[in-house]
Amino acid sequence: MEFAALDPKGHDRKSFDCGVPALNLYLQRYANQDLKRSLTRIYVLADGPSIIGYYSISAHSVRRDHLPDDVQAGPYGDIPFLLLGRLAVDRRWQGQGYGDALIVHAFDTTRKAASQIGILGMIVEAKNEKAAAFYEGFGFRRLAVTTNRLVLPITAMDSLL
Repeated sequence: MEFAALDPKGHDRKSFDCGVPALNLYLQRYANQDLKRSLTRIYVLADGPSIIGYYSISAHSVRRDHLPDDVQAGPYGDIPFLLLGRLAVDRRWQGQGYGDALIVHAFDTTRKAASQIGILGMIVEAKNEKAAAFYEGFGFRRLAVTTNRLVLPITAMDSLL
């Protein structure tokens, strides 16, 4: 098993099934288009061509007044973040810690980006309460304006890793 950038021709996207139709459809039908347009980067944890899980990550910004009060964001109106757009594990591999491995890899990707460009941390849009609880387990905190949007500053990632 290894982490790699999604190879639309080399990774078997068709057989991926995480149990959430929208996440399956994205990987199978739209991921390649987003890659070609440079809208996102998609990383997979794969066993050969078989995809165990994946996540997408892209640039994003958040209004400073939407952040929790204790997140130090400076005087700017829009604060740069990376957006963890999607994260999913195939049903065959769920419950074995691969979701944790994917998010830790996403943290590492975010921290590397933060060493090259200015970003405050990571934002995620949880699909439901179960997903929100998963992210909160890693220290993500909900934004004031949207209960399913959560934030994790780089400093919090550093303390986790």
